[in-house]
Amino acid sequence: MTNAVSSSIVWAITIKTAIKNELKRRGWTRYRLVKELEGKMPARTIYAFLAGEQDLTTERASIILKALGLKIKR
Repeated sequence: MTNAVSSSIVWAITIKTAIKNELKRRGWTRYRLVKELEGKMPARTIYAFLAGEQDLTTERASIILKALGLKIKR
């Protein structure tokens, strides 16, 4: 596994963890997040990402992070 692939896997896991933690903090279900993002991305995409079945593009990850008020920092 190359460093670039390894880094992208870590990035995806970290983003997913941050999203799940924020949902828990807010008391939101996955369904609530889907409703918040209605019309911005398919529900199946959100469910599949949170279940670990698919990754997100940077653009789609940014949409979810923005909806939750989260930002990526170095």
